[in-house]
Amino acid sequence: MMRWLRRIARAFVILIGVVVAGLGALRVAAHLRESESASAAAPADGKFVESGHGRMFVLDPGPANGIPVVLFHGTAAWSKLWWRTTAALKNDGYRPIAPDLPPFGYSDRRGGYTRSEQAARIDGMMTTLGAGRAVIVGHSFGAGAALEYVLQHPDRVIGLVLVDAALGLTQPPSDAPAILELAPLRELLVSATATNPLATRFLLSKLIYRQEAASDETLDILKAPMRVGGTTLCIADWLLYFAGSDRTALSASRADVSKIKVPVAMIWGDRDDVTPLAQANDLRALVPSASLHVMKDVGHIPQIEDPAAFNAVLIGAIREVASAAGQRVGQN
Repeated sequence: MMRWLRRIARAFVILIGVVVAGLGALRVAAHLRESESASAAAPADGKFVESGHGRMFVLDPGPANGIPVVLFHGTAAWSKLWWRTTAALKNDGYRPIAPDLPPFGYSDRRGGYTRSEQAARIDGMMTTLGAGRAVIVGHSFGAGAALEYVLQHPDRVIGLVLVDAALGLTQPPSDAPAILELAPLRELLVSATATNPLATRFLLSKLIYRQEAASDETLDILKAPMRVGGTTLCIADWLLYFAGSDRTALSASRADVSKIKVPVAMIWGDRDDVTPLAQANDLRALVPSASLHVMKDVGHIPQIEDPAAFNAVLIGAIREVASAAGQRVGQN
């Protein structure tokens, strides 16, 4: 019996060693891969804009005289994931503005990642761009920063559109697990998942209902910023924030959210398992004037799962909130 116990213990130690070695190899691979500066790696169809809180990488294709529509992306995404939506908005006469929210994409990663800090970046970016009042669109994790911006700067906002929003309003506040306080462990975890190109398809598949949306084109977009130096380190730092609760944010307070002063519309996939439709209904209870547009057979990322239908719904929602705000909407 003791002999078998020793063999089992030895096998367990070997297994742990193999796992640690594998994770270590992935961390080394991430370090070697992340060799470019953001300026060198960023696509030519965007630009860097000063925000007063670091440079923001922004897609701003115009037209300059169109009503601004600011698009906040979700976790591990960046501005380019809106590519079909920015084209549709531009064709309809709007001015789509899609920034990268740090630590994702190509924006500067200095500073913090709270909703308030993200909102401050966006406010500075909008000032630099000389954009007037805008329609704000927030998807998933980006919806928190979008809602925060709206609550802090209602005078700069026409209306708000939330897309499968991850706001955490239905969950009690919590702290990040103590194990995530260990920076090397966080980096190993991130290098094995979020910044591991081999894991991108699998991770995306867990967020969408229409699996064909995990196309090579979409995967290439998601992987592109993984070449930027310090990506794993910065996302690991962000993970510590993300795993806890942003208790100081106005957008985390049900009381403050219920007092929102601008028109609100929501777009939700009926097959969303990440932020289920029940969360949209809860938000509607807080903001009874908000409209809810449910997309059929769509998961957590409708803008890539059914882009044509999503763009039509989004443009309709933009017109809706603009009309409610008394804003004249130009159309082609």
